[in-house]
Amino acid sequence: DNTTDEDEESKCIRLLFEHNGKSSDNDYSKIYLRNAKQNICVSCGDDGYHIRHYIVPYSYRTLLPPEYKSHMSHDIVIFCPDCHLECERHSKRRMKQLERDLRTKMGASDVSPVVDDPALGHVRSCAIALVKWRETMPSEKVESYENVVREYLASVSDDDDEREAILLSNKGEQREGLSKSQLQKACSVSYRVKNPDYVPGSEIVVRSLGGDARVIEQFIVDWREHFISTVGPRYMPVGWKIDNPVVCGKGKNDSDDSHGDVKSW
Repeated sequence: DNTTDEDEESKCIRLLFEHNGKSSDNDYSKIYLRNAKQNICVSCGDDGYHIRHYIVPYSYRTLLPPEYKSHMSHDIVIFCPDCHLECERHSKRRMKQLERDLRTKMGASDVSPVVDDPALGHVRSCAIALVKWRETMPSEKVESYENVVREYLASVSDDDDEREAILLSNKGEQREGLSKSQLQKACSVSYRVKNPDYVPGSEIVVRSLGGDARVIEQFIVDWREHFISTVGPRYMPVGWKIDNPVVCGKGKNDSDDSHGDVKSW
């Protein structure tokens, strides 16, 4: 029997063995896990409205392997709105610098996330010209511009009858002019489209880690250090430390050594 009865009135049971959760005073990761977390801003201590903040920016964290982001709130803290805005300012600045440096290294610093679509840009220009200068334009130019606009409007219409009406051009019939709403739609066309050659900064950063466990660990630790140095939080959870583990277990197989000697929870 591993237990013994204590004072009848106290209704206590004393364990005669050391439970698995017992740890030394210097084992901060276990101290963190077993201590309750306060529902206050980690920076100023405000206990009002709070916003969740990711120490490793969410756009990076979401692209990391599952074992670096699942079932662990160590690198998720809470802020009041004012402190959150200030912390985000520092994080965004560092993110831009990281991404800028990597794009420069790749020779892709001038790649824009959007590019102009010449065909859609021409549709917009024709529509604007018809709205502003139709009365002073040669009839041939008006007809040419209207044809461009009509073809665009027909291409984005889901109604067969509407498409036919837009494109109606029988020589023996008088074609109705484009309505104000049709011209406005063409004037508002979004001619800037997603650049297929553009890679989001978050993807570039995470790809640069190469899936290497040691490199990912250092990446996470660097963000923790940046957080502490820029925010100077005074109310972090008990046991939270920069060098606490970054891996949430080592997978279903306990013998999985894919993370080398990287510490895990």
